[in-house]
Amino acid sequence: MHHTLLKNIQILGFLFIGAIIYGQEYQFDIQNTSLDAYIQMEEQLGSVQMPNTTKYISLSGNAQPITFKRKGNILPGLVTYLHFKEKDSLMSKVLYEWDPKNSKELEEGEKQSEEFQKALIQKYKDLEKELTTLYGTPKSRGNLSDTTLADQPGGLRKNNKWYPNEHTEIELYIVVSNMYKKSGIVTITPTYRIRLYIKNR
Repeated sequence: MHHTLLKNIQILGFLFIGAIIYGQEYQFDIQNTSLDAYIQMEEQLGSVQMPNTTKYISLSGNAQPITFKRKGNILPGLVTYLHFKEKDSLMSKVLYEWDPKNSKELEEGEKQSEEFQKALIQKYKDLEKELTTLYGTPKSRGNLSDTTLADQPGGLRKNNKWYPNEHTEIELYIVVSNMYKKSGIVTITPTYRIRLYIKNR
């Protein structure tokens, strides 16, 4: 009887976690989501865990981040960085990143196609809309209306921040820059990147 009850509890727990993350691509509620739940979410989405190639040094008690990569189509594969405390595995930060450096099919530092740039901007707008629906109007800098800025110094940029509660900060930013300039030992190369941070403050 005890064994059956325990098994039923384990099944219900699994179903509960599955119900929370099913159909989601990202988890914004860092306060109420464990490291195990984030890992399970990535695994259910078909992400592949990436090996650690560099030594991570933290002055705030964070462990070596766990990194996952999802497959991409036009855009580079999404890379998820899970930052957590070494002492108790409490989540400290999650970073979702889209960047050509994360793709074998795209050359980092090379100018990307107009199709790629439009897809990256649309991805940002989709994320912005989703987060605004959940948490209201963000604090915002920059805009994406003038795409010619991508060919000018500084590039096309936008940054949004949401504060769902006093302990959580969500930051979303994009940079689209076609600029290539070499001056002495300094070289500026094209940059295409979206970063979405969920921070436990």
